[in-house]
Amino acid sequence: MQNLNRIGVIGLLALVALRVGVGWHFFKEGSEKIKTGTFSSEGFLKGANGRFAGFYHGMVWDYDGKIRLDQDLMISEMDKAVERAAERYGLTQEQIKELDTKKNKLVDALKGVYAEYDEQIVKLKKGEDRVAKMEDTPLWKEVASLRGQKESIEKERIYGIGPAVKGVDEIWKKLEDDINGMTTPEQYKASGAVHLKRPQEGLVSSATVDRIIPLFDITVGVLLILGLFVPLAGWAGALFLFSVILSQFPGDPGSQPTYLYAVEALAMIVLASVGAGRFGGLDFFFWAWRRNKAAATAAA
Repeated sequence: MQNLNRIGVIGLLALVALRVGVGWHFFKEGSEKIKTGTFSSEGFLKGANGRFAGFYHGMVWDYDGKIRLDQDLMISEMDKAVERAAERYGLTQEQIKELDTKKNKLVDALKGVYAEYDEQIVKLKKGEDRVAKMEDTPLWKEVASLRGQKESIEKERIYGIGPAVKGVDEIWKKLEDDINGMTTPEQYKASGAVHLKRPQEGLVSSATVDRIIPLFDITVGVLLILGLFVPLAGWAGALFLFSVILSQFPGDPGSQPTYLYAVEALAMIVLASVGAGRFGGLDFFFWAWRRNKAAATAAA
């Protein structure tokens, strides 16, 4: 009678191949993100659809543009940025005067952006009450077609102010460049580069995700390839992939297919569940040590 606890040589080789293949995929994804230096999770988070879309959108700093389109707030933040830079670098009065001149030019450019896109900004603000009422009405969340309509309205509003938000971002980046360009080599060496913190940005944001994901991918990939701590790496990778699937909740209006992610997530669950690192991997030594210890205990 066939022993169902044994999968045979071909089965073992298949598990090893699956483990190394999935591991290589994760490793390459992570290394490419680091190599190009252009990885950003913002597009993925903004593109989330379905019942959990709000959670993913909430990780995008200023998702609806309300912060960047607040003229008084942004001008105030630019003033504060110059003050902090002057204190950090110990700028001379002449440097501060020059930086103030550059900042004032950027403030004028900022006002120009708000004036150019005034119609879109007004439209965005007028739609806030409508969206807020939808949020407070359970029907708009419970009925799939209405939920899809609500998400379409929100995305249309965000899309409309996209150029204005981009203009504000470019001015903010130019201010950062101007501050770093004002310093002498000695000042720069003493304090390093300035990275302007975006107004009201929390600890958990797309910027945090951008730093974690490449390292996460590489770590999971290396562990799977080496066959080390495979149960941990497998479940971690599977949960990550399921989080991607939930960003496009299956069956909800507007959601994109995520079958490929689901298949790889299931493969990682298999690898984790059977302890695939025991076969041609470093987990074999931990597995052998535990078996020897259990045998010694039983013999005693």
